[in-house]
Order: sequence, then C-alpha cells, then structure tokens
Amino acid sequence: MLITFALWGCCKDKNDCKSENFQLQPFIERYYSFTCGGNLYEYEYIKRKKIQIDSLSDCTFSPPVAFPIDETDMLYIMFGKMSYHYDDTFQTNLLKDTCLKKIIYEVNMIQRDTALWSNGGGVLSMFCSVENIPADYQVEVKYKYVPLGK
Repeated sequence: MLITFALWGCCKDKNDCKSENFQLQPFIERYYSFTCGGNLYEYEYIKRKKIQIDSLSDCTFSPPVAFPIDETDMLYIMFGKMSYHYDDTFQTNLLKDTCLKKIIYEVNMIQRDTALWSNGGGVLSMFCSVENIPADYQVEVKYKYVPLGK
C-alpha cells in the first residue's frame, strides 16, 4: 500500500494548476513615482527588463527605484491615467491564474471628491514590479474608473 502512494506522489502531474485566481504581493508598487512623456499622456507599459524601460523616451522615476540584478522572471508594469479630480487615487489588485498562465493587474481609479484640478487635470501614474513570473505568462491590465459615491 505504501508503495502505491509513493508511486502516485512521484508520478503526479507536475503541471497542476489552481482552479481560481490568487492574489500576489508586488515586489514593489509605487503610486505617482513614474512619469513618462512629461506626464501629459496616458500610458501602459509591460516590460520584463530594465533596459526596456530605459529605452522609453522621457521616462523617469522619482525617487529612483532599485531594480534586481537578476531579472529572470521579473515583470514590470507602468501605468498612467488622466485624473481630473484633486483626490483621485488608485486601488490595485494583482492576481495570478496558473491554469491560464496569466497575470491580471486590476487598477481602479477612485474619485474621492468633486474638487477639480486647477490646471485641468493630469496623469496619475504607478509602477509595479513582480517577481517569479515565468516568461510564458500573459499580462493583462484591467482599468476601471469608480466615480464618487459608487
């Protein structure tokens, strides 16, 4: 009987996946620290190497972000959306689906007041880095604006 269980354990399919998404903690997640294009345009970048980020024109981190020396299985998401209200803020959720081999970054912009920016608005930005994401995983950013009172 013990031999049967031992054989079942060693021959079990190594590609088992969880039947539902599970939440991940980002390696780094910073709001308002990444600007691109002078912070005038909305953007969404998904990169796997710092050199790819460096190749983007007019993009900066403030304060600077530490990048890992070994970028194997790293994922970088940079995201910017136009904000018109003074206290708009982001709420995020990072999910991993091992069956579909997919990372889903849910980004909600929450309107917290009715005070408009005096300059007409600007792009709110965020930077997220995630470790241990295999190169064959697809990445999807799902954005939703949540108006005041919802």
